[in-house]
Amino acid sequence: MSFRKDRRGFIFSLDATLAMLIVLIVMAGVARMAGPELVYGQHGYLRLERYANDTLEVMQLRGKMDLIVNYVKQEYSENAENLTRSELRKILPTEVQFKFVVGDRLTVYPSDAADWDTTFSNVEEIAVATRMTTFPGNQNEEAFEPITLYVWRGPTLEED
Repeated sequence: MSFRKDRRGFIFSLDATLAMLIVLIVMAGVARMAGPELVYGQHGYLRLERYANDTLEVMQLRGKMDLIVNYVKQEYSENAENLTRSELRKILPTEVQFKFVVGDRLTVYPSDAADWDTTFSNVEEIAVATRMTTFPGNQNEEAFEPITLYVWRGPTLEED
């Protein structure tokens, strides 16, 4: 008689252990699916997009955007590049790289390294923010041109 009671207890314990094992496997799968990779995948692009928009807004509020556009209008491209690069480095986090374009008149990368075009073309996730500005056009008419900021996460290239 005592043998039967012990056997029933063993089966009950084995059944509970198997149930707990299944629950642990399911919980581990759920935890794996909601890991940090997925959270970045959901919010990483949104964060980059906010960096881009907020950066252009900050530059506008500080008056730096107008100063850069005036440098470009007066064809002081080196001054415009230096000011743009320093302002973007102050505002953006260090892991965020950028390409700042004013129409077809000015393109600024984080440094003067030659490989930025290649790096930019190989980036998988790029966020873009755009503002409009005016430049003198034909026959003293104002022409609208975009100011575009592209941002992405990536390493900094060393200058040559």
